[in-house]
Amino acid sequence: MNFFDHQAIARKKSLLLGILFLIAVTLIVGITNLACYYALTFAEAQPLSLQQWFVSRPSIYISATLTAIIVSGSLYQFFNLSKGGQAVAEMARGRKVDTDSSDLLEQKFINLVEEMSIASGTMMPELYIMDHEHSINAFVAGYEPTECVLVVTKGALEKLSRDELQGVIGHEFSHILNGDMRINIRLIAVLAGILLIGQIGQFLVSSAFNRSHSYRSGRNRGDVALLGVGLVMICIGYTGLFFGRIIKAAISRQREFLADAASVQFTRNPEGIAGALYKIYDDQDGSRLRFTHHAEDINHLCFSESVKMHLSGLLASHPPLKERITTIGASYFVRFKARAHKARKRSASSPEEPVGIYTNSPQEITNTTNIAPHVNSLASQMAASTNTQAAAPHQPIEYSIGSVSPAHIDYAASLLQSIPARVKQLAHSSSGAQSLILSLMLNEAKLALDKNAFSQLSTSTQANLKSNTYNEVALLLKDITVNQRTPILELAIPSLKKLSTDQRSCFIDDLSTIANLDAKITFYEFALITLTKQQLNPSFGRKVISQYHSFKSVTNEVAIMLKLFAMASTPNKTEQQLHFRRAVRTYSDDIRWEDDLPCSVKGVSHALNKLRLLSPLLKRPLIDSFVECVMEDNEIKPREYELLRLVAIVLDCPIPPLLVPTKA
Repeated sequence: MNFFDHQAIARKKSLLLGILFLIAVTLIVGITNLACYYALTFAEAQPLSLQQWFVSRPSIYISATLTAIIVSGSLYQFFNLSKGGQAVAEMARGRKVDTDSSDLLEQKFINLVEEMSIASGTMMPELYIMDHEHSINAFVAGYEPTECVLVVTKGALEKLSRDELQGVIGHEFSHILNGDMRINIRLIAVLAGILLIGQIGQFLVSSAFNRSHSYRSGRNRGDVALLGVGLVMICIGYTGLFFGRIIKAAISRQREFLADAASVQFTRNPEGIAGALYKIYDDQDGSRLRFTHHAEDINHLCFSESVKMHLSGLLASHPPLKERITTIGASYFVRFKARAHKARKRSASSPEEPVGIYTNSPQEITNTTNIAPHVNSLASQMAASTNTQAAAPHQPIEYSIGSVSPAHIDYAASLLQSIPARVKQLAHSSSGAQSLILSLMLNEAKLALDKNAFSQLSTSTQANLKSNTYNEVALLLKDITVNQRTPILELAIPSLKKLSTDQRSCFIDDLSTIANLDAKITFYEFALITLTKQQLNPSFGRKVISQYHSFKSVTNEVAIMLKLFAMASTPNKTEQQLHFRRAVRTYSDDIRWEDDLPCSVKGVSHALNKLRLLSPLLKRPLIDSFVECVMEDNEIKPREYELLRLVAIVLDCPIPPLLVPTKA
């Protein structure tokens, strides 16, 4: 199953979620009515029959009230979560991480996510830390792969080694690439209504106790009634909690095995994620979230259970920790347990000497090149299906979309290492990020701003171009390679999100102004401006709803993009038209090459934004057509691949770095 299938299935799961929600509401209403029936008719001499009760006025009122509470609670939470992952991070009391942070733990976190983002071809998620949580946990949330957040607990940063934290991050990136995030956010909203009744009951009970203790020693009839109603609603709430957890288990549990296997495949280090899981098992804080009121709501998002779970075999949204560890490697649980026991004995005998419990000795290093026997069959199939770095030059592009291999991570790490440290440092500040992107634009346009051109820019951009920072950036980027440009852009864009809405708007306008100065806009300029605009849009993070389920409504936009890719593939106009005709035949025989086809910044941005609204399964042939255009000569140049990656990011189709031989 490929990236596009995963995304389509994730959207279709919304129907399953809706069905489960209706079943849960029906059962909650039915069970509550049964309880009320037996409670209210128990003492009556001539009680109503069960059939009569369900059509009686009290039963109808009870059913309508419960249904209204549940539905209104879910709709309210849907509205609250319209901002996407940011809203979930705030629910969890997460603090947004400044990419310019000097904290060593935060730097490690940032560096690992940057590596994984470049390796997977996604934009870097916004990062959050739950400072009050000393347990080990993490989650991702969002609607699209290019617009999400990644949240970790303080305990995860403090207690996990670099390899273990990388394993956890790999697990979370699997959820990003497999489309799990969208259904997870909807699950929060759906369950909010089911859990609301119990929360109201807890509030009423608490209010009854507080009133009686505040005003008098005893309780009056009103307090007793309030207490009774609250207890009844808590009982109903526990019924909702039971069904809510069953829904979460049905939706989430098997995906955790897949994400564990993907993490092993990504990192080529099964001991990383296995060690993180064992630390949760062995740590007194475990993975429970104690300082947020929404631990139950976000439990299914988390790396491990965020709440204490009874009947875990039935209700847990995650498989048992021991089972997850032994699935990764049959001997890991026993080995980690033995290591921990030895480390504690050494620590007890020499308390002044710190001991790394999970540090591998040379004899214990796992042969990480053969991990297939250590994962279950489902996970093995997933790993095999995504590890498709074949010899043919076009296969990695077509089949590696949404997948990550160890080679991609190694490449991303080496690529980041090759970028000058000062460039990375500047990319993490808003002013430095602006200087970097302005310099990339001006270098692409091969343009020196004259006095008239300079005056067309905003005051803030004029000040930036006059600054010492920009002069330094211009020198640093002088020798940057094509392969380094997109990673630098990906590093810089998150820092631009620190700007105010007005500052963002001015900056985007300035980029368009620079692109138009020489009356000759390149494809790279189109892609850079469109991606920057998308990422800085005020609606960033909100869900993107598929509006087009055929190509009939977007043929003009497809033609614009194919023309641009054909023009990027060769300078020869005859060959450009030939490449265009071959690629466009997938869609219609009526689409013709037109010299006056609108290729302005506004036109291309509109085309890309419209194509972004295609259903996931239609995006694959679209990307394939782009690849076909640039692969007509059976080779792909770094610049062509760079354009593919930028356009794919805008379309929410992450393409990992190119690992096959290229022509400069």
